[in-house]
Amino acid sequence: MKQSELFQTAVKKAKAGERNQARAMLIQLVETNPDHELAWLWLSELVADPEDKIIALENALTINPQRSQTQTRLRQLRQKQAAASQPASHFALNGISELQITTPEETRFAEINQLFAADKITEGRHQLADFLRRYSNHEAGWWLMVQHADSQTNLLIGLDHLLRLNPAHPEAPKMLGSIKPTNKEFLQMGRLYERLERWETAVTYYKRALKSPVNADRLLAQKRLPHVEEQIKLAKIKYTGPTATVLRLAVGPTLLYAMLVLIQAGLKPTQASPLLCLSNLAFLAGMLLFSALSHAPEHPWMQQLRETAVFQNRTVLRLVSLLLILLPIMLLLALTVSRLLNFELNLANP
Repeated sequence: MKQSELFQTAVKKAKAGERNQARAMLIQLVETNPDHELAWLWLSELVADPEDKIIALENALTINPQRSQTQTRLRQLRQKQAAASQPASHFALNGISELQITTPEETRFAEINQLFAADKITEGRHQLADFLRRYSNHEAGWWLMVQHADSQTNLLIGLDHLLRLNPAHPEAPKMLGSIKPTNKEFLQMGRLYERLERWETAVTYYKRALKSPVNADRLLAQKRLPHVEEQIKLAKIKYTGPTATVLRLAVGPTLLYAMLVLIQAGLKPTQASPLLCLSNLAFLAGMLLFSALSHAPEHPWMQQLRETAVFQNRTVLRLVSLLLILLPIMLLLALTVSRLLNFELNLANP
């Protein structure tokens, strides 16, 4: 039976209430095609163990990290599991002392650590694998697997789970940097560097994965590559604060006004009208106020200005800004026309 037919048959059986048969068919499907997102999603609804549900959703989310429904469902299951397995860490005994409670999870993990400390590596690996199947959100457990992985494949699996739980793990980048991946591991390396938000390195590995001999790897790399490249573009965008934005918008027109004042004075700064020089400051104040109202209305100094009795209304502020801009322009035009008329009269009466 083809994979598409197997999936459709499993869905029909699940809808008909034949959950066991549907679950068996979906397990068979994901074993042959682990990148079948919908199969993992259906499987997450058909398995009974909460841990198995979480594993199925994690696999689906690895294939398609953008599906918000999967993210929400996985977050809900993790929160429910954490609430169910989180006992009180201690309690007071007669108000005198505190009795520490060790959870089964902590006890089991301590025993596994002792196995590795005693150089019982093989037994430790087996027991650690069983432990992580039960406690899949145990960050220290995954880091222990990374440290004692018996193959590079298991090392990458351990790093993938570790970085899902904690993308800021301090030791993971160093461990990842020491790996020399094969052609079949380029896609996984790209995913890991994407989790670390090292976008350029992720792009490098995704581009290598486009030449992978595995068709599924090529398709997934082709799907992830545009998203990562977009993140690189976004990272290069520099944020401009509201104060800088207001100043940038106000200074340009103010400089232009100052140049017009200088031209009106015949390019002789000493002959510039004192009134026009003062109007230049009024023009700057008007541009600052207008720019702040348009692009940074929540700026702290705008908030302080609105707290005054006069400027509580934004419309009043906008009118004041327009007056501070228009009056200097009108004054400049009036003095310019007056100067031109005087110049013509002087020409007429030499």
